[in-house]
Amino acid sequence: MKALIAIILASLLWSTAGLSKIVVRELDPYVAAFLRFFVASIVILPFFLKSNVKKKHIIRDLVPLSLLATANILFYYLGLSVSTANAATLIYAGVPMLVAILAHQLIGERLNAQKIAGIILGLIGVLFIALLPVITKGESITGNIQGNLFFLLAALVWALYTVGSRNSIAAKGYSPLTVTSVFMFTACIVFAFISVFTFQSRYIGIIAQPSIILLVLHLGTLVTVFTYLLFQWAVKHSSATTASLQHYIGPIFSILVNVTVLKETVTPAFLVGTALVLIGVVIANGSGLLQEVKDWVSR
Repeated sequence: MKALIAIILASLLWSTAGLSKIVVRELDPYVAAFLRFFVASIVILPFFLKSNVKKKHIIRDLVPLSLLATANILFYYLGLSVSTANAATLIYAGVPMLVAILAHQLIGERLNAQKIAGIILGLIGVLFIALLPVITKGESITGNIQGNLFFLLAALVWALYTVGSRNSIAAKGYSPLTVTSVFMFTACIVFAFISVFTFQSRYIGIIAQPSIILLVLHLGTLVTVFTYLLFQWAVKHSSATTASLQHYIGPIFSILVNVTVLKETVTPAFLVGTALVLIGVVIANGSGLLQEVKDWVSR
């Protein structure tokens, strides 16, 4: 049940990730990502140093894994620059389905008939959302096909990162703090390198704006450090598939944030895709969730 609480808290905080679109409107995706992970790296560095990690193969084990998570951020920001935050939220809801398949194939997590049924239904919903811009002739409400394909790539590499994180924590003995910290440092270095070639002098004035500073601090701390630590903690104390439940809960919070702050709207067709995704993920893992609740109540 503690893992479930961590998942809910992570989902609530992650739901505001769509606010990144405000930063991406003013800065290119690489600079925006660098600022976010620069803040995150500064915040988490003292805790990482205090943990006194002595793993011999930490770079070999965790840097390739961290590059997957970095690619997820890159694809997410590229998608966000041309598509909508609602589209990203709902496409990411397909991650638990991908995780269930990959975790079963790569690390031997159980995959039963109920999960398979949910995976199939949910994937239909995810594909429906991704192709919605074509159906609706490119309406801005749902973004465009190019942006949504970036979101699909982001979802795929995030699923691989989730499964890899479970293996690093359960099989190799790394702590959630170590896995999270190495990712933050790796992402910061990668985006700093890219930003050298994309940075424009006009960005200085934009970055100095109080609203942008506060938003970057929010994204770097609450949306990055806290959420990734909660997520990795849930990975450690449950499974890769169970930890990915945060993508089930996330759309509910995210839509409220995106509609309220970013002034996005939701069409009936968009809701159909949402319903297919959420029904699929509930079928895939609903019994496991209920069992966790029953176990907690019986204690």
